[in-house]
Amino acid sequence: MVNKKFRGVFAFNATPTKNDGELIDEDRLQELAEFQVNQGVHGIVLFGSTGANGSFTSEERLSAAKTAVKQVNGRLPVLCGIGSLTTSETVGLAKAVEDAGVDGVLVVPITYWPLTDGEIYEHYERVAAAVEIPIFLYNNPGTTGVDIKPPLVARLAEIDNIRYIKESSSDLTRITEIRRLTNDKMTVFSGWESLTLESFMAGADGWFAGLTNIAPRESVQLFELAVEKKDIAGAQELFDRIYPLCEFMCAKSHVRVAHAALSLLGMPVGPPRRPIRQLDAADRATLERLMGECGLLEGKA
Repeated sequence: MVNKKFRGVFAFNATPTKNDGELIDEDRLQELAEFQVNQGVHGIVLFGSTGANGSFTSEERLSAAKTAVKQVNGRLPVLCGIGSLTTSETVGLAKAVEDAGVDGVLVVPITYWPLTDGEIYEHYERVAAAVEIPIFLYNNPGTTGVDIKPPLVARLAEIDNIRYIKESSSDLTRITEIRRLTNDKMTVFSGWESLTLESFMAGADGWFAGLTNIAPRESVQLFELAVEKKDIAGAQELFDRIYPLCEFMCAKSHVRVAHAALSLLGMPVGPPRRPIRQLDAADRATLERLMGECGLLEGKA
């Protein structure tokens, strides 16, 4: 899938665990991947924010990538988040998961010290030089403290295998600016649940969706209405219905909400790895109510 342009709804999967979060549950990982394939998503992403990127070692991520690639078996593209503290670790993991058969890597800068634009550029340049598969920039300043602004994105877009960005700054003007500065060379994926419809209207051609852990079919339908069919009224009606779930996910963290939602859907995936924990009882009750109001719990215990 190296030459295929990626677009659409990519499921930002939770990472299933066992032993109170201390081990990845690869059996459940296979089940969740199969579930997403059957729900009609356009791709699967391991170790994004919803998958608790930063909570797992390189060895664990490589093992999980091999498991997912084998399970999906070419039916959909599989991406792997490889954000790490050092460039050398990121490069090493990029090479390893490419050899394991993933179709692209999602790279978020993880750092203790603030990074300069030059340092960010060289970090991505070295990762891109190490592999042939597509590199997805991941701009999430709210969690990383690193903001990859549009002029720097445009510089990075000059590197052959950097053609995608997950834009999670919550600034909708970024989508238009990135598209203009790169002459649409860079495909923008929305990364902020509560701004998804507005992101599509601004020209985002995809969505890295934590919401697929709660409402995968509705997530795909929103993309089809807004982007494929240009049915703005239909997209607005659907988005109004699922918006409370989107807003709740942004407010309470994607990882906590995804783990709780999958449990409510009868597909428990264990807790996140410590120090992240599950939603408290009140928030879980709110989530259950919101899911029920959307008709997502019909037939569930």
